[in-house]
Amino acid sequence: MGQLAKINKGNLSEQVYGTIRASLMDGRYTPGERLTIASLAEQLGVSITPVREAIFRLVSERALEMRAATSIHVRRLTAAELREIQIIRHHLEGEAAAQAAVKITMKTLNRLEKLQAEFTRAAATDPVEASELNREFHFALAEGAEMPMLLATIESMWAQMGPLIHLYHLNTPPRVLVSEDHGHYHVLRALRACDASAARAAMQADIGVGTVIVDWLEAKGAT
Repeated sequence: MGQLAKINKGNLSEQVYGTIRASLMDGRYTPGERLTIASLAEQLGVSITPVREAIFRLVSERALEMRAATSIHVRRLTAAELREIQIIRHHLEGEAAAQAAVKITMKTLNRLEKLQAEFTRAAATDPVEASELNREFHFALAEGAEMPMLLATIESMWAQMGPLIHLYHLNTPPRVLVSEDHGHYHVLRALRACDASAARAAMQADIGVGTVIVDWLEAKGAT
């Protein structure tokens, strides 16, 4: 289980929820991993109550599953579930990229280029950091679309599939992740040209690479 930073005073339930959710998105937990409320509360430096509230919320969002009162696990997505998420992401993140291309600012573009450079560096040596930076790139792009409801839906998808994305980075040869043909570079070129259609197609192609994870799950019989 990945270690979490302690929470400052304030809206504890919301902060705990955000911290655990971000950890799921970043792949800090593995599919099927058991989480305990007591351990999470100790790591975060809070009482059990806000952790329990956050856990219930994440269970309702299908990011976690509760098999019994004290048995909480990171969900193991089936191939069919992941395929459905891929389809949703194809449309939503593709549209986010198209909208961002129309509204792109130099500040957002510079941030995305910096994130991609950092991702390329991390991909060769640190799969955990690479997963986090990959997620940051996708979210920064979605934020550039300036569509809050769209971003919230995308975040929900990532909370469910984050652990699998991490496994993908762990099992993919670094040369693939650092390739100059990586999908993010095609997205960046489209953004620089303010080409909405090209940005949509590039992001959808990048998401399409995730079908290898679906194939892997199917091979394991996780249908």
